[in-house]
Amino acid sequence: MNRATAALVFTISVLSADRAFAQTAFVQGGFGIDSRRFSRQPDDRVFDGNVGTVMIGGGGFLTPLVSASVEVDLGAELETAQRVTVTIAGRPEVVTTTYASRRRSVSALFGIHSTAERMVRVGAYAGLAFTAFQQRIAADAPAIVLSTAPPPSEFTHLAATPIVGIDLVAAFSRHLAVGAMVRAQGLGLSGELQGFSLRPGAVLRVSF
Repeated sequence: MNRATAALVFTISVLSADRAFAQTAFVQGGFGIDSRRFSRQPDDRVFDGNVGTVMIGGGGFLTPLVSASVEVDLGAELETAQRVTVTIAGRPEVVTTTYASRRRSVSALFGIHSTAERMVRVGAYAGLAFTAFQQRIAADAPAIVLSTAPPPSEFTHLAATPIVGIDLVAAFSRHLAVGAMVRAQGLGLSGELQGFSLRPGAVLRVSF
C-alpha cells in the first residue's frame, strides 16, 4: 500500500469515526406548554390549566437506532382564584380562595429513531416519569370571620407514572439540530387526584 492510499484510508477512517462518535451522545434543552387536566373530581378542575415549562436532558445511543436518555422537566406555577360572596352580619363579603400548583419531573426514557442519514430524524420514546406535584390552597377570609388569615395548606404528591413522547429534529450542522417535541404523562398522584400532562414544545439538540 503506497502512502497516498494509506493517507486516504486513514482520512476515511477518521471521518467515519468522527461521524460515529457524533451519533453516540447528545444533550438537549427546550421549552413548551404544560397542559394539565384533572378529571376525577369536579373540585380538582381548579388545578387545570396551561403554563410554560422548561426541559433539559441528555442521553446516548445504545445502537444506531435505539437511545437511552434522562429528561428534567420544570413546569411553572399555575394559579387559579375563586371568589365567593357571603353575607356576614348583614353585609356582603368576598372570600377569595387561591389554588396554586407546580409540577417537576425527572424521566428515564428509551427511544427508537429513524436513521441518521435522513435530514429530519424522528424519535419515539417511552419510559417512567418520577414526579413531584405541589399544591397550595389559601383563603383570605375577612377579619370579621377570623382575626388573622389562616396559613395556606400545602401538599406534595410523589408518583412514578408512564410517559411517552415523540420528536422530529432537523440537523442544520454536524452537531446541532432543532425540532419539535411532545411528551404525554399520566398524573396518577392519589386516589382523588387523577389526570395527565401534555407538553408540546421546541427543542435544541447538541450531538457529540
